[in-house]
Amino acid sequence: MRTNLLSCLFYFALSTLILAQRGHCQSDSMQMSPEFKFATLADQEVSSKDLKGKVIVLDFWSSDCNPCKKSMPQLEKFYQQYKNNPKVVLYCVNSGWETLEKAKNFASSKRSSFLFIPAGTPYDLPFAYDSGSATMKAFNLELNPSTVIIDSKFRVRVKHSAFIADFYDFLTKHVEEYLADK
Repeated sequence: MRTNLLSCLFYFALSTLILAQRGHCQSDSMQMSPEFKFATLADQEVSSKDLKGKVIVLDFWSSDCNPCKKSMPQLEKFYQQYKNNPKVVLYCVNSGWETLEKAKNFASSKRSSFLFIPAGTPYDLPFAYDSGSATMKAFNLELNPSTVIIDSKFRVRVKHSAFIADFYDFLTKHVEEYLADK
């Protein structure tokens, strides 16, 4: 009996690990995006109404989420590529599960180790804060990191929860596809 119990526990743990690594990804749902609103860490309000007509990337994070921190270099690379493109917008939105102060401290901290940016360099990402997790709730998201990509017609094309190893390639592929979609 003990062997069966151990086998069951092993397979449960293995299946949980596999699901956690794959994450949850919903692509091309074509559902209209819910309206949303949050504030940048510089206290500027961001409303979905002001972003319509653009490809919108929302990446939800928290400072105590190691996969979130691991994704930051690839988000930075993506942001540097698209920050001057008026048809694309990215916001790194703190999920609101921690205090605004903690989110601001993380965003103003220096990087300790990044692949292509020297240690000690400040972040250059458009950080925001989701007070009360209202935007995450609007998208039915419950995990960090989570990413939502909305096309220029305001349709949710990607909802993904979990770490993505090739995050830059993932984002670029989807954004380029939705930019080409007329």
